Amino acid sequence: MAYITRESGSVLRDPGAIKNFLADHGVLWEYWAPEILPDRLRTGLDLNDSEKEELLRQFQNELDRLAHEFGYISHDIIILHADTTPNLDDLLTNFQKEHHHSEDEVRFIVDGEGIFTLTRNGERFAVTVMPGDLISVPRGTRHCFTLTNSRYVKAVRLFQTKEGWVAIYDASQQVS
Repeated sequence: MAYITRESGSVLRDPGAIKNFLADHGVLWEYWAPEILPDRLRTGLDLNDSEKEELLRQFQNELDRLAHEFGYISHDIIILHADTTPNLDDLLTNFQKEHHHSEDEVRFIVDGEGIFTLTRNGERFAVTVMPGDLISVPRGTRHCFTLTNSRYVKAVRLFQTKEGWVAIYDASQQVS
């Protein structure tokens, strides 16, 4: 389950405190149970299209609810792993640069771990996400992303446009 590290060094681990803290900063966080997935879908590093569809079907109700509430029109699965992502270091270099997007950045972590570092309402904090965590970073929020030492994450991404998200690195375009 996620935890939050604040600039002050304090760490939030209680699910209720995490949800409230993020909600106060306009960030959606939910927990979906990844253990409903068979191990081959949850931990497999190289899913074929049929397996990806099967994984998505397991969370169809949740995906449909978010699509209805927030206007998400598409979703996919991304797997970042040192053994299967040949350009992982280049991708992480880009993700680690502070940026924002013109749409929400929504990730449901199926397996692995990552760290979103956000600046919201004048506060900078890091959200370490783990299996089961769904986070929605609001459009215009300055943030960066990296993997933990595991160097692995499998996530479902949700999009509000067919193009998907595009990183904007110009701080002058910040919306918060």
